Amino acid sequence: MKETLNTLKVLAEESRLRIFMALNEHELCVCQIVVLLGLAASTTSKHLALMYQAGIIDQRKVGRWAYYQVSKTWKQQHRLSEWLVDELADSAKIAADRDRLEKILAMPLDEVCSFVACPENTTVDSCQGRDCGENDCC
Repeated sequence: MKETLNTLKVLAEESRLRIFMALNEHELCVCQIVVLLGLAASTTSKHLALMYQAGIIDQRKVGRWAYYQVSKTWKQQHRLSEWLVDELADSAKIAADRDRLEKILAMPLDEVCSFVACPENTTVDSCQGRDCGENDCC
C-alpha cells in the first residue's frame, strides 16, 4: 500500500503527468523534456528524480546525455499506466504536448539542447569539456 500511495503522490502533479505521457511513447533526453515543458532544467530534473525514485521511469546515460522512458517493468506491474493513458487521451494539454514533441523530435539533439541553459547561466556550447554536475544540460 505504501508503494501505491507514493506512486499516486508522485503522479499527482501536472508536469509529472505530462512527462509520464511523453515518456510513455518515447525515450527522451532531459533537454527534450525541458523544451517540451518550458520549465527550468533544475525543476525538470527534480520531477524526473522523483519519478525515477518511485520506479515509474528508467534512466539510461550515454556520455553526458541522460535519457528517460516509462519503465516497462512498472507498466507491467501497474494497471494505473493504462488508465492514465486512457484518461488523458482527450486532454488538450497532452495533445498540444504531442504536437510540440513531434517538432522537438524532428530537430537534431544538439540543436534542442542549445535552447537549454546549463548551471550558472551558461549555454550547452560553453559546457563542452566541462563537468556540469549531476544535473547535466542533457
